[in-house]
Amino acid sequence: MRSSLSVIALVLSVFTSNWLAAQETPAKSATAQRTFRGAADCLKCHTGGFPKESDPLLAAAGFSEEKLTDDSWVLLDEIKIWITSDRHSQAFTVLKNERSIHMGKLLGVAEIHRDKRCLACHTGFPLSAMGDDPRLISADLVDTLKVAQGVSCEGCHSASGDAAANPEAKGWYVPHTNKDSWRFLSSKDKLDKYGFADIRSPSERTRLCLSCHLGNAAEGKVVTHEMYAAGHPPLPGFEMESFAQQMPKHWRDFHKKAEPVRQEFLKKNADDIYGRDSYKLDNLHETNVVLVSALVAFSENLKLASSLANEQLAVPVAKPDFPELSLFECYACHHDLKDRSWRQSRKLHGAPGRPMLRAWPAVLTKLALKRLGGPAEEFDRQMQPVDKLLSDQPFGRRDHWAEAVKPVTEWLDQQAGTLERKPLPRAEGMQLLRDIVAVADSELWDYDSARQLVWASQVLRRELSTKSSPDDVKALVATMDAELAGVEKLFALNLLDGKKAQQQIPGSTKTREVTEVDLTKSLKPIGDYDAVEFREKFHALAGKLSAK
Repeated sequence: MRSSLSVIALVLSVFTSNWLAAQETPAKSATAQRTFRGAADCLKCHTGGFPKESDPLLAAAGFSEEKLTDDSWVLLDEIKIWITSDRHSQAFTVLKNERSIHMGKLLGVAEIHRDKRCLACHTGFPLSAMGDDPRLISADLVDTLKVAQGVSCEGCHSASGDAAANPEAKGWYVPHTNKDSWRFLSSKDKLDKYGFADIRSPSERTRLCLSCHLGNAAEGKVVTHEMYAAGHPPLPGFEMESFAQQMPKHWRDFHKKAEPVRQEFLKKNADDIYGRDSYKLDNLHETNVVLVSALVAFSENLKLASSLANEQLAVPVAKPDFPELSLFECYACHHDLKDRSWRQSRKLHGAPGRPMLRAWPAVLTKLALKRLGGPAEEFDRQMQPVDKLLSDQPFGRRDHWAEAVKPVTEWLDQQAGTLERKPLPRAEGMQLLRDIVAVADSELWDYDSARQLVWASQVLRRELSTKSSPDDVKALVATMDAELAGVEKLFALNLLDGKKAQQQIPGSTKTREVTEVDLTKSLKPIGDYDAVEFREKFHALAGKLSAK
């Protein structure tokens, strides 16, 4: 405990000592980007008891420590959680470890921690502020705390300072400290007026996370096949709630906030994400996020493929060649070749031998659409142009991608928007669990797709096991735990399970112990995975659930 507190204190002291310097690097862009202030400015309110630094800018706006009251809306110790538990704080320093240095050598980059293709995701500092060199940031900029602190507050919430080149483009740094004028603003107003990213909506929150955890070509965030070949750890399939739990969450979910502030928000907020009339505290809120994020992930996967096929798309880093193989199913090629494999027995999607897009974003999509009550065949109908594109020619004709993808992604985004406003009553939980088990039992799923189903079942079972559920439901869920534990052993579900290493503390010459990716732990389950075994285990559960 003492060692952990010492690390926190050292990191916070580094941030504090660099506070003034951290405000000297405005984002440079012809479109007047808002200024990236850095996590040091967040210390004043979000350290949970550490001394709060004075800030003339906030003082001039009437903010003082006396006005900082804890009404249980936010945790107020977000910085401590980020420093001690969140790997986003290690995102930049990991570029200096042994694997990254070796990757740089293979990729022909002497200092890979300066490569903008990596920094697009490994720091929250904006690409637009990284200088004019199309490939590398300057050596001086590498040493600034704003870059070295990795993916910090503004990496997700967006740059918070006023735009240096446009006085009208105000940032959210000062406004967000005033509860009465900020909390109840619509997400659109927060974005349009102050540049604050919309993280209230499950759809938009998922889209934001996927920009790195899946990819976004327009933002320069693409893990290429070349990077994987050089040693970049595989990006696992993304499931919003499971990733957030493991992050871990540095916020209170709306249903976990205190009753008075929750009711006040439902009464006053300008959005209707939570549904003033339909909101119920015992709804399955987290499970609904699972389903919404499934629709968004499928849509974003298609958009990424389409954008990289677009020759006219402007990309802020070196644009990958088409086709970019990392978008397609890795294990269509990278698996042991053996006779009578489960891969030969599974249902064929598309033409034999044609590279198909990675499959995991699709597995929960039909479950999500089923909740909306549309025709079961509608998804297949919407996907026909994309399926035909990939069947007619390997990787599809690049000039036909946008035409095939745009209608289905617009439809999926609309469905996601509708679903996030459609409450998921607790009474529907057991049927949804049956549906998840039935999907798992329906065909031979690849590793990443099967893991999506397991993650979804974990989230749902956790919500069904709370005191809000009837005793018979909790008892039935409990009877499944032992069998599901056997299923879960087939996968690397804990993404934080890795190897201990020493990393430099941002802004300091000292190091701290961290946990880094251990490929011997994450790749072995993939190599050992047997889809037949997975289906058989879920088949037993399907029988148990159908009998109740």
